[in-house]
Amino acid sequence: MVPKYDAFGREIGEDTLGGLGSGATADPAPEDGSPAEPVAAEPEPTPASQPRAEHRSDTGPARRLLSGGRWLIVLVSVLVLFVVPVVAGVVALVNTVGDATEVVRGGIKEGLEARPVTPAKPTVAPKGIAGRSLVRKANFAAALRNLRSSELRLRSLRLAPERIDVQLLTRDGRLRSQQVQPGRAIRQFGPDSGPGFDQSNTIPFALLKAGAPQRLARSGAAKLGVPVSTLQYLVPTLFSGKITWAAYFKRGRYVLGDASGRYQRSYP
Repeated sequence: MVPKYDAFGREIGEDTLGGLGSGATADPAPEDGSPAEPVAAEPEPTPASQPRAEHRSDTGPARRLLSGGRWLIVLVSVLVLFVVPVVAGVVALVNTVGDATEVVRGGIKEGLEARPVTPAKPTVAPKGIAGRSLVRKANFAAALRNLRSSELRLRSLRLAPERIDVQLLTRDGRLRSQQVQPGRAIRQFGPDSGPGFDQSNTIPFALLKAGAPQRLARSGAAKLGVPVSTLQYLVPTLFSGKITWAAYFKRGRYVLGDASGRYQRSYP
């Protein structure tokens, strides 16, 4: 039998919905001529303009991630503002204490390891007529040059190995006390006295010979049979325009000599 086609080129009796994939097919009519069972109609699709009944929630993973990031920023800010300065301060304090401890330990160690400083030995006073003794000729000559002055006259002099004590008289009759020590300048004791002292009872510096004390000390010690180191002091006196020297030793013994220091006699 030859098929028949309609005006659109479709075969009459062909299922026009079979190739559309909609799933709606017409059941073939039963061969026995009984009426076909009705087919349930597919639900019509919802128009695009109609709002959907279900809405997507805003509490999804993206929003939770965003909220967690904000809290993380807040936590980091708190750490930076409060916790970090405190930690830095503690670290700085610990470092400072550690440095100070090392300094103290180093100082203690150096103090323990340092050698004790040997105290300077006290200067030993000269004795007799040797070395720095002012009785020695060269030393006594230098002291006389320092004491001599056109404005001063010698009233008294005490010559010991370790010092020279003098009392001088100024032109206006004032007394002045001075002292000379080995290697040192002249030292004055207090101010000058008031005027009015007698100027006639003085010893001219020109009558004092620098080598006289040393000579008498050496010869006097020999006459007494004692070491010259036992010499205590010498004193010049002026009598009838002449100088006499007296040299005193320990135990109250002394000798007399002339202006040049030549031995004359001893006592006792």
